[in-house]
Amino acid sequence: MINKIYQKVIILPLVLLISISVQAKPEVIWKKQADYIAINTLNGANNNNHPKEISVEKIARLLSQVQVKNSSYNTSDSMWDDDAEVAVRVFTDREIDLLGNKLSQAFKQVKSNEVITFSVSDFRSAYIGRKRLSISGSIFIKNNKLNLLIGAMHADLIAEQRRSGITGNYGRLKNNLSNGDIQGTSSNEWQLIHFSGADLVDNRTDWLSIDLQKTYQYATLKKDKQSVDSKYLTEQQQAQSSTLEARIIQLEQERDQSTHINDRGESIIEGRLRQLQALYDTGALPETVYLEKVRSIMAEL
Repeated sequence: MINKIYQKVIILPLVLLISISVQAKPEVIWKKQADYIAINTLNGANNNNHPKEISVEKIARLLSQVQVKNSSYNTSDSMWDDDAEVAVRVFTDREIDLLGNKLSQAFKQVKSNEVITFSVSDFRSAYIGRKRLSISGSIFIKNNKLNLLIGAMHADLIAEQRRSGITGNYGRLKNNLSNGDIQGTSSNEWQLIHFSGADLVDNRTDWLSIDLQKTYQYATLKKDKQSVDSKYLTEQQQAQSSTLEARIIQLEQERDQSTHINDRGESIIEGRLRQLQALYDTGALPETVYLEKVRSIMAEL
């Protein structure tokens, strides 16, 4: 009888430990080298509005709005330009495309007591060449708002691992970046920036709550060499883009027309320059006016 009691005392904690370890193990949705998208648990993140249907386009557009200041990543290639207060977009177009597609799938299967954890990386301009920098965090939906909690911002995972004595390529490195802490406090140098439709939660600079009922446009990069993926632009943005493109084509055509050949076998610009020369030779044009007109015509080339 006593032995049975001892067996229960020993076996019950073991069963609990096994069940806890099974529950705590994340379900990996996607993984490539050190990057991943997974379904996991996060202390304090309960009673979420999951599962939920949310389109790839909506996720991509709202993620494009997320900016940070005081990040270790500097968009400038110049080592003298170290203005940390300049806001930069958190995710690149490639990271947004990846997250948009993977998160849309994950939200259909994540439970109310679970969150989506992630780590994504992309090459970014650096002082010399480019660096692969990583971003990690957690995402969940509550009260019709998408909560984005960042744990690591633009981290140089390769450099950190090598400083720890670990060598090798990116695929073999251990990804131990934080996915954020709901019950903790924000103590990062970098700061997420609130925007229309998104607020900082509890004034923390690592946690944004983004209204899913609001319509967002795709925020294009202004100081980046990347090309924007037009599939995430709204219809209004696409119309504006088309109008701008049409205007550029018109200007190019007008420029091309200015170089057409006239009856004399010379271009229009050559003809204008010849007429100016004739007026100058006859004294009809002062030298200052003549030179000014010549510079003006040459600037059209």
